[in-house]
Amino acid sequence: MKLNNFWRTKLLVFTAFIYSAVCAQHSWVYLIDKCETTTDYFNTNVCEEYLNTIKQTGTSVVGTSKWLNAACIDNHDIEKLQGLACVVHIEPMGNYNALENRTDEVFGYGKGDWQIEMLNLHRYHERGNTGRDITIALFDGGFWKVDSLPIFDSLWKHNQIKAAYDFVENTGLTYNQSTHGMQVLALAGINYPDSMVGAAPNANFVLARTEDTYSETHLEELNWLRAMEWADSVGVDIIHSSLGYSLFDTLQGDYSYQDMDGKSTIITLAAEEAVKRGIFVTNSAGNSGNDPWYYITAPCDGINVLCVGAVDSFEKITAFSSRGPSADGRVKPDVVAMGSRNTIPNANGILRRGSGTSFSGPLVAGLVACLKGAHPTKNNSQILQAVKQSCDKYNTPNPEYGYGLPDVLRADSILKTMPMLSTPQLKTLEVSIYPNPVTNELHVRTTPGSNYSLVDSQGKVIKQGTLSNWLNFINVQDIIKGSCLLRVEKDGTVNNTKVLVQ
Repeated sequence: MKLNNFWRTKLLVFTAFIYSAVCAQHSWVYLIDKCETTTDYFNTNVCEEYLNTIKQTGTSVVGTSKWLNAACIDNHDIEKLQGLACVVHIEPMGNYNALENRTDEVFGYGKGDWQIEMLNLHRYHERGNTGRDITIALFDGGFWKVDSLPIFDSLWKHNQIKAAYDFVENTGLTYNQSTHGMQVLALAGINYPDSMVGAAPNANFVLARTEDTYSETHLEELNWLRAMEWADSVGVDIIHSSLGYSLFDTLQGDYSYQDMDGKSTIITLAAEEAVKRGIFVTNSAGNSGNDPWYYITAPCDGINVLCVGAVDSFEKITAFSSRGPSADGRVKPDVVAMGSRNTIPNANGILRRGSGTSFSGPLVAGLVACLKGAHPTKNNSQILQAVKQSCDKYNTPNPEYGYGLPDVLRADSILKTMPMLSTPQLKTLEVSIYPNPVTNELHVRTTPGSNYSLVDSQGKVIKQGTLSNWLNFINVQDIIKGSCLLRVEKDGTVNNTKVLVQ
């Protein structure tokens, strides 16, 4: 008996819960700096000398992250690393729940016409705006038979699959895992004449398997982050992900709704950093509208992440679509698209219906690709703003629809009125700290290589040093309780932030 999407996902979640109770736990080991400092911090590998020092203790390194400058290890090995000079901080990893779904050319859209027409994409395609020369990275649980199903022939014929990697198995991608990513890819960009056409049928694609659909382990967080770094290194324009963080396993505690504030989770910070580096990030809002969690999950809470909810064919919000706002009161989700009874291929490439924000998300990612292709002189912040302004509820946003349903033709018109801008440079140094108030250790995210000083209320410097990494840790246990000032400087830019030590 075949299970529908809703019950299939329920079974996967239940199986994952059982598995997580017995699987090994892992931690991030943050390193003091990078041995090589002459190149871009975010593209520089973790220092091999430090990794070898860790391995010499008998610790097995499961994986590494260039952006975090950290290694992933099994928790059983933590005591072996105590006292190592190259280690500045060790912190348990979390796990996340995949938002796996519950529920000049003439294009023949076939059964998939309405999900495209709701966004006016069919008319935009007629003008030749089809995402050509734009590269979209898709992070998912697998891309079943994308290499052999006839429905994907056009992508291979026109060399639109540019790269693929399996971050679960750490090898080249094989196309024998989950159908979910295959369906997301179809919605984003296939061209199967008179049957189904994706939102950006001439876009290029980079495929990353980050999710093991048979389990929910902490290592999937590492997979997602490594895929983000890889996507940056191969030069993608857009990243779309249907994964999100909310409820974790019982040994490490859950995120709370208050953590969905755009600055508290590693994955949201990583997504925001990707945006800073010129990548447009879209993310499905999640399918928790009927669940106790109810809200969007990270990284959808990111200020610059385009969070996508789901409506049905009558443009009414679906019950399962996760709601906003973000914990700090911003409009979330940002937009919606059709995510109920979408046309998608099944495991045999036969078109059927499926529902979930995982299916509305790639439609909007494709819409963004079409706009980026049509407006190469506009930066990502302009495109993001134009998409929002094009929505039918822009003047009256709400926690269900966000700004509403975007219209690509309206967004195109808005972009034509915007001035040509280069990517804006930061005029002041960006610094994010947490927790504040702080008791033991202050986490500081900023530009690597910045210098810091903690100044007390009398103007005396009580601690200073260099923040070598993107995410840094300052021990404040030896500081007298009270208010002080954290001053961070880099290349003539300065940031001053008040810190309360308790």
